[in-house]
Amino acid sequence: MKAAIGIDIGGTNVRVGLVLELGEVIHQSRIEVATHADGELFLNQLIRTVHEFLAFSEDLNVLGIGIGSPGANIEEGIIERASNLPWKRLPIVERLSSVFDLPVFLTNDANLFAIAEKGYGHASQMTDFLAVTLGTGVGGGVYASDQLVTGANGLAGEVGHVIYERNGRACKCGRQGCLERYVSASGVVETAKEYILAKEFPSELYGVPEHLINAQLVADSAKDGDVLAMKVFEDTGRILGEALAGFVAVLNPEAIFLSGGLSNSGDLLLKPARASFSKSLLSIYPNEPVIRTSAIPDNDAGVLGASALVWEYSKKLNESSLTEI
Repeated sequence: MKAAIGIDIGGTNVRVGLVLELGEVIHQSRIEVATHADGELFLNQLIRTVHEFLAFSEDLNVLGIGIGSPGANIEEGIIERASNLPWKRLPIVERLSSVFDLPVFLTNDANLFAIAEKGYGHASQMTDFLAVTLGTGVGGGVYASDQLVTGANGLAGEVGHVIYERNGRACKCGRQGCLERYVSASGVVETAKEYILAKEFPSELYGVPEHLINAQLVADSAKDGDVLAMKVFEDTGRILGEALAGFVAVLNPEAIFLSGGLSNSGDLLLKPARASFSKSLLSIYPNEPVIRTSAIPDNDAGVLGASALVWEYSKKLNESSLTEI
């Protein structure tokens, strides 16, 4: 039975998973970034973990190792300049390749959800789609003509950093007005705090200490009919729909998939987003792209995407070999 090892590198934890070809995660492990801030220490621990996984999977045909990380330099196989990671330059592909007799593939973490959706989700039969994660920030991945769009430096798909409002909210990227500052979980919190300060709408949130206001509280309040909270999601959905319509003008996808914590708010977000999307969409398209939430569990999306990277590139390598023959 075929399997792949998927490594999802995040700012807090690195998740490693052993995944079967149909998307079943049969073994998992986690490495804390904070306790492995030294690059060599982290690589040694990761190598030990992969050894353990290979021992666990001795009856399986492990085809390769897929890695998704912020700051991924795909051409050089290194991780560099990732603002939420402690390693300045990590030659991760070279180190793993030197130890294991397996192909190692690296991509930017923003692509993982799209790769997972293509490999295991509703997009398996699609050639053109956009995948957007609505978490603390906003990430994206693009498939066009059945190919993952990586860009010249592997950094394509940064949809969260399209400017929504000139001179708007400060973003961690150093600019102002980025889309993710408005349609992410943290954006919802910021919008709610602005509305609370303005006191334009009746709300039970006025008595809540500022540090206790989070996206889940705002969503729960909106579901209970809180006027201010409902307005927050109405405006967030409107902005999201407008932005997605703009992406369609460039990409012409068949579908748009949403994932991440904020997408779990359901119709609170999706109803105004879809309405705004339809209103903002160019009239030239014979079929309006469908907006739908992903069926892939948020907690597994990174590992699944990293493992699907192995199937993605293994397929390309096989096709290349057949062409040469």
